[in-house]
Amino acid sequence: MRFLNTQNRSKPVRWSIGLALLAALVLAIGACGSPATPAPAEPAAEVAAPTEAPKSEPTATTAPEPESTATAEPEPEPTAAAAEEPAMTFTGDPDAGQYIATLTGGCGCHFNRELGGLAGGNKFEGPFGVVYARNITPDMETGLGGYSQEEIASFLRTGAGPGGWQLHPVMPYMAFSVLSDKEALDVAAYLHSLDAIANAVPDRELTSDPAPFTPAVAPPAEAPTEPVARGEELVTIARCSGCHTPNNEDGSPNMDLMLAGATVRDSIAANITPDDETGLGKWTVEEIATLMRTGTRPDGSEVEGAMAQQIERRFNLLTEDDALAIAAYLKSIPAVNHDPFE
Repeated sequence: MRFLNTQNRSKPVRWSIGLALLAALVLAIGACGSPATPAPAEPAAEVAAPTEAPKSEPTATTAPEPESTATAEPEPEPTAAAAEEPAMTFTGDPDAGQYIATLTGGCGCHFNRELGGLAGGNKFEGPFGVVYARNITPDMETGLGGYSQEEIASFLRTGAGPGGWQLHPVMPYMAFSVLSDKEALDVAAYLHSLDAIANAVPDRELTSDPAPFTPAVAPPAEAPTEPVARGEELVTIARCSGCHTPNNEDGSPNMDLMLAGATVRDSIAANITPDDETGLGKWTVEEIATLMRTGTRPDGSEVEGAMAQQIERRFNLLTEDDALAIAAYLKSIPAVNHDPFE
């Protein structure tokens, strides 16, 4: 016993004392001190406290129950730093974001056929070098899972990532720069609602770093509601100019013939300016809106080719108001007499 052992270390008595006196002395000392008790075992319960009382009290010679051993891992306790770290929040409307994303082309450049989602990996080559469409699913390691809604909105409208990293303009952020704050956050919420797909995309190989981009006009908080302004926004993010505006020899759009029709690979994109002879000048706003949503011309015939595909994939989802807004905008732009079929 620890208490008695301590007492036995005192200096030995050098004179003779009778056994009775020695016994009396020991009893006196025991009466004055604390009761001698066994030293308790190390409290394993501090490592992993059992939720129920153990069957027997662990002693120095009795092994504690398995759940109370020092090797048992305790339940993780939230640290002060973790409690203070804000959770990732997305305040946008995923359904509204899906609508906008669909009108832009459904982010088709990022669609991975093998993996069945927007996991990226598609290769784009040009004089600029090689660019791969990024993984825009919410995968934490290879996609957008670690990005906030504000960072995703910045990618969409300026191409700028955290730390000054700049996307190549193969990603049409210049067109998407007209998106309102709400629409950009809606798209971010939509992308974050997708199933996460792990797909590490190769690094790009560019001849030079892309220049930073700043929109000429700060985006509004909300999308415009006035028909012509709303129509202009929709025509811009749908990138109608990409097919309906011819390019100069250097590949830049010929703004003198904006939306006046062009050759697109093996098909012809029509003149959609309000010119009476070669464009949509004689069409009503309602007739243009009907074609946008159904592909039906005023004479009852159906559009074919690339435009028919675009209507099937995205423009048939236009709300009636948005289709009328696009028509109102097309009727408001300068008429250009140009027949791309000649």
